[in-house]
Amino acid sequence: MRMHMRANAAKTRCVKRELRGSRKSSPRLVVALSGLAVILAVLLLLLMGCSPQAAQMEPKANSVPEAASYQAVLGKPLSDKEVADFMAINNCSSAAQFQLCQDAGMAFWIDPNQIVDTVYLYSRNAEGFRKFKGKLPFGLTFYDPMWHVEQKLSNLNEDDTSQATSWNAGLPDEASSPDHIHYWAVYKQLGMTVIYNSPGADEDAYIYAILLSK
Repeated sequence: MRMHMRANAAKTRCVKRELRGSRKSSPRLVVALSGLAVILAVLLLLLMGCSPQAAQMEPKANSVPEAASYQAVLGKPLSDKEVADFMAINNCSSAAQFQLCQDAGMAFWIDPNQIVDTVYLYSRNAEGFRKFKGKLPFGLTFYDPMWHVEQKLSNLNEDDTSQATSWNAGLPDEASSPDHIHYWAVYKQLGMTVIYNSPGADEDAYIYAILLSK
């Protein structure tokens, strides 16, 4: 009986030592778990930083400017640094006397002196060109039908009533359909030709492209 009681007492002391050991080790466990939590939090932040959403916020190195300005090159030689940079940024390619900047919705005609003489601005995806997203001259937009284009251009000279000319009415100096598909309205005084998506003078036709010259 006495031996049985001694055995139970020994077991009790052993259990107490284990409990005391557990209490002593619990702070270390908490510290270890806390450290693990910090590591997990850092990893989570890193993962969030590499998430697709964060990646979308970074600018694309090869992205094309949404509003490439033709004024930066028109009338300048190809040897000009600003022109060379423009051509490189907009992925332009040579084709005979043209520089084709299809990603920007633009094309340039180069004269024999290697000067950018004329710029083409395309209104929509056509012939491999994207839509030009820059600002059009004289307040025009690609959403203007022919009658609205003529109205806007006539308003440029609304104070000049000295002569009743076609220019005062916003009408072109010359007009033709050289390809029998598009109507070309030439405004010499403005150095601009508006090409419509119609073979004739249809007031509801829309702009296919705009040509500007120096």
